[in-house]
Amino acid sequence: MKAIPHWITNVTRVGLIFSVLTGHLLATKDHKKLIEDLFNNYTKLARPVRNAKTPTNVEMILFLSQVIHMDERMQTLKVNAWITMIWTDEYLMWDPKEYGGIDVFTLPSGNVWMPDITLYNNADKYKNWLLEHIVKIDYNGTVMWAAPEIFTSYCKINVMTFPFDEQMCKMKFGPWQHDGSQVKLMGLDDGPGDDEVFNSDGQWDMVSMSVNTSYQEYPDDPGKQYWDVEYTFHFRRRPLYYLFNLVIPCMFLSLVSLLTFFLPPESGEKISLGITVLLSLTVFLLLVAETMPPTSTVPVIGQYFASTMVLISLSLAMSVGVLNMHHIGPDFRPVPPWMKKHILGNLASILMMNKKFPKPEKKTNLIGEKLAQDFQAWEHQELISIVQNRMDRIGDSPKIRRSYTPCNGVSSLVNDMNDDQPTSCPNQDQGSTSSISTPIVKQNDLLKQLLKEVKKLTGHVADETAEQKLRDEWKRVAMVFDRFFLIIFVIGTVATYLIMFCQL
Repeated sequence: MKAIPHWITNVTRVGLIFSVLTGHLLATKDHKKLIEDLFNNYTKLARPVRNAKTPTNVEMILFLSQVIHMDERMQTLKVNAWITMIWTDEYLMWDPKEYGGIDVFTLPSGNVWMPDITLYNNADKYKNWLLEHIVKIDYNGTVMWAAPEIFTSYCKINVMTFPFDEQMCKMKFGPWQHDGSQVKLMGLDDGPGDDEVFNSDGQWDMVSMSVNTSYQEYPDDPGKQYWDVEYTFHFRRRPLYYLFNLVIPCMFLSLVSLLTFFLPPESGEKISLGITVLLSLTVFLLLVAETMPPTSTVPVIGQYFASTMVLISLSLAMSVGVLNMHHIGPDFRPVPPWMKKHILGNLASILMMNKKFPKPEKKTNLIGEKLAQDFQAWEHQELISIVQNRMDRIGDSPKIRRSYTPCNGVSSLVNDMNDDQPTSCPNQDQGSTSSISTPIVKQNDLLKQLLKEVKKLTGHVADETAEQKLRDEWKRVAMVFDRFFLIIFVIGTVATYLIMFCQL
């Protein structure tokens, strides 16, 4: 065998001395002799095989200890794993009988040949994580490297069913420079997914774990195939945290939005309550957006928030329409006949609201309408004669005096019920009064003025009655639409819940 350079031997000896000083080796004569004999001509720079065509079989076992952090937004998985690798070093074999029965010893991994096993889907800084650990060597040349390591790998997160999701994350290990003819990496199934090793972080539970060994070619080195081991972890999220902080508050907000349909329009709070609920849902939606990765996939909870926001926006539009009909002005046209038939009739009956509306009376006792009908039927002369007769009867009464006094050319009729003194005009003597016999022409003018004023009053009362009737009809229409929109909102909310739970 070709002689080993002197500097390599010195490095090996320094490493062994360091191992002795740190307590990893027992400083006995047998150990010293064993180490000197094994590492006298040993090199860690070449594969430990006597035939270059013989591949080095490396067996790999991985135990998942804990999920440190799963970043849904960055789509990375950080775990604490226990790794064990076993291979055979043909230059580290001895007979225990020649060395005082020593059949196994340990030393730092930097003193022996190590396979260049790399995490292919690494999401952190690349480093040689095999160094600075301890290896155990058996007398038959079996080398076992075992140590806990923290790995950060890429994991494609499926957020469709968040927060009731299950994730399948993979970690792929393999040699980077040694192809399949040099290093054969095999994954063992002797314990992956052991519940005794895995400790849940409170958010994720590991359902299962599987290992797959493959032999394939990579584009960076065409024509050569490499062995690799792929571990697949099946995680299930604990949704209780997100239920109490996202889902349940959103459900209560959607129920609170139902109250907008029960508020009377006169309160003026229907729109403000709906806008407040809409802003609250927007805050929850932003919290979900900050957690989820920026992909085109929208999670179910995001769809639920968006659907609820759409429903509340529609409820705001419905409330605006109801308020518009409730506070309608007198200049608006009356309720159309088809709306009276289908809305106030059929739809109100279906919604069981027809009992709330009073039935229209066939005969009205409104004073304004009665007076209007009477005055329209009377002729002027008939009215004059009727009033004249009544005035004559009043004049015969001892308690009432009728006086007619011309004031500046204007006729005035004064009925003094309690005062015996006649009413006088300014700038006129008290004693000058007219006789009881008044000219008929002037009485006709007076009665025409009275008739005109009464018609104005009755017309005003009739207009107010018509306007109030129009407002009442539109308020009834608004009540029916408000109840109808409430039913639509309830159906939409229930449908949203069912669709969300069916997708989980």
